[in-house]
Amino acid sequence: MFKLISFTVTLFILAIGMVLGVLNPAPVTLDLFLIRPTLPLSLVLAAMLILGVLLGASVMLVQVAQLKWRLRKQVKVNQKQSSQLIQLKKEQVNVNRALKESDNALLKLEK
Repeated sequence: MFKLISFTVTLFILAIGMVLGVLNPAPVTLDLFLIRPTLPLSLVLAAMLILGVLLGASVMLVQVAQLKWRLRKQVKVNQKQSSQLIQLKKEQVNVNRALKESDNALLKLEK
């Protein structure tokens, strides 16, 4: 399923690139401080589209990494709390047994 989606997205991006190339053949001068290249407008648009996608993906990657880190940290906290809860339940069972034994001993003493 993922391959089908990525293939469809790739075809869509290629189609956009072809449309940009056909509809924008005019040359444009870019002012990059030190150099001023003259490039077709379609090439500039395609480069900016790719740059925007890469920047967006890098921002998302950072956010996903932060969320994974927080999730791992919370899983550790949950495991610790789970083990504490199990320990408390074991202690409660032991206390209940001791209470029953003491109740039985008291009943035997009363008889």
